[in-house]
Amino acid sequence: MGSGKVIGLLLALCAGLLAWMYFGLDPEFQRLSGAGGFLDARLGGYDAEAVLAMGTALADPARTEARELARFMYLGPDLVLPLAATLALCLLLRGFAPGAVLYGRRLEARHARLLCLLPLAYGVVDYAENAGFLLYFPPATPGAWLVLNLPDILPWISRIKFTLLAVSILLVLRLAVFGKIAPKR
Repeated sequence: MGSGKVIGLLLALCAGLLAWMYFGLDPEFQRLSGAGGFLDARLGGYDAEAVLAMGTALADPARTEARELARFMYLGPDLVLPLAATLALCLLLRGFAPGAVLYGRRLEARHARLLCLLPLAYGVVDYAENAGFLLYFPPATPGAWLVLNLPDILPWISRIKFTLLAVSILLVLRLAVFGKIAPKR
C-alpha cells in the first residue's frame, strides 16, 4: 500500500473519529453530565472554572453514566485520534518537505524529519491533556497537588495542543501549495 493510501486512510480515520466524538459522544455527554460537553471538544477553549465545574458535576453520584462515557471517550476515540493525526501530519510533511523551498532554502529529507517534531509534540501534548482529565475527574481520586494545580494547567495544555496542531496543519498546507515555488530574487 502506498503512502498516499495510508495518509488517506489516516485522514479518513481522523474525520470519522472527530465526527463520532463531536456529533455522537459530545451531545450525549452534555445531556448526561449537566455541565456541558467534553472540555477538549470546546473549540473556543475552556478555563479553570470549567474544569472545576466539570469535576463537581462528575462527582455527583447520580452521574455514573457521564463518568463512564468520559472514561470511554478518553480511553477510546481520543486515544486513537492523536496518534492518527500525528502519523498523517508526519507522513504529509515527509512527502511535501523534501525539495520544497521554505524561507528561501531548499529542504532536504533531514529537514522533513525535523519538521515532524511539530506534530509529534502535538500528539504528546494531546495525550498529556487526556491523562490530566483521567487523573482529575471522578472516579479518579487525585492527590492534593493535582486537585490544586490541574484546573489551572489543563487549559494551558489545551491551548498549546491546538497551537501545535494549527501550526502543523498550516505548515503542511504551505508546503503543499507553495512548496515548490522558489522565491523571486
